[in-house]
Amino acid sequence: MCEHYFRNAMLTLMADKNDPGTIAEIPRILTDDEFTKYKVSQVKDPMVRSFWEKEWARITEQTKSEMLGYLISKIGAFVENEMMRNIIGQARSGFDFREVMDNSKILLVNLSKGKLGELNSALLGLIIVSKLQMGAMARVDIPQEQRKDFYLYIDEFQNFTTESIATVLAEARKYRLCLIIAHQFIGQLEEKIRDSVFGNVGSMVSFRLGPDDAEFMAKQFEPVFNESDLINIDNFNA
Repeated sequence: MCEHYFRNAMLTLMADKNDPGTIAEIPRILTDDEFTKYKVSQVKDPMVRSFWEKEWARITEQTKSEMLGYLISKIGAFVENEMMRNIIGQARSGFDFREVMDNSKILLVNLSKGKLGELNSALLGLIIVSKLQMGAMARVDIPQEQRKDFYLYIDEFQNFTTESIATVLAEARKYRLCLIIAHQFIGQLEEKIRDSVFGNVGSMVSFRLGPDDAEFMAKQFEPVFNESDLINIDNFNA
């Protein structure tokens, strides 16, 4: 239910083309009646307007208070951090991910947990990966032979995975988005993501593995190599 409220709040904030809102303004649109009234007046989508005029209007103040407390507790981790607030509190991005890709530019993003915190680091990583995915998909307007390769390197890959990354892995190649992903062991990946990774790999190279990873990878290399072979590979050999 809270996801439903969150989604309608964001759709309302984004509907104002002259002054689009951001995640940082979600608490305000749920508590400031005048602000809400103005933002709703800018909405053209009948489903979103119906949410405010029919559904939200019938909710009791007690329910609103309980729901608001939950939402703010989720958003607070982001908007209370000054660095995060300065990033996600902007209505328009400072650069165009699609332009970065099409012009073969280099984009380096430091998502150090030490600077941002674990939750904020994961959120920004998910946003950036999603923006690059959308930028890649938008390349449909360029003839396939004219699309330039763009290489996306993701360290600590397990921290930035959602179900949408499975789509990236399955479809990215036709949009010339090449992924290089790194993490410590296979067990860090959810089953759907893991299956998508191995289902879209052509060539495999293995260095020495631990017992759990060797058990999984042996199925990829059989009947040529078994678990023991993968566990006992010498240093600097593959």
